[in-house]
Amino acid sequence: FGNGAILACACDFRFMRSDRGFFCFPEVDIGIPFFPGMMAVMRKAIPGWQLNQITLTGRRVTGSELEASHVVEKASVGFDALMVDAIDFAKTFDKGRRIFKAIKQRRYKEVLDVFETLDPPAIAKLELRA
Repeated sequence: FGNGAILACACDFRFMRSDRGFFCFPEVDIGIPFFPGMMAVMRKAIPGWQLNQITLTGRRVTGSELEASHVVEKASVGFDALMVDAIDFAKTFDKGRRIFKAIKQRRYKEVLDVFETLDPPAIAKLELRA
């Protein structure tokens, strides 16, 4: 559900089954607001129109729908096909680690800035005690 979907959004590439499972953000139904950093991670992975729809409705979205909107690289039929598709894709990444790191640091700078600047005050407002 929600946290699994947010974790998936933090990944550079996503794969999903088309014949089983769904992707959703149930926070709207259970009354939990997203932290700014969560929204930043979600915005990097999901087109604005679709993010608006699924965060405000809590609707469950299928792998095929997410493939059509390029949220997942591939929605595969069955577990075995999912593993083959994901591993075949991963095999194409024979890239230099330093350049990969540099690109990702620049690509996701805005997301990291949100975590560093906007999340701490939002978390402090919760007044959590150990």
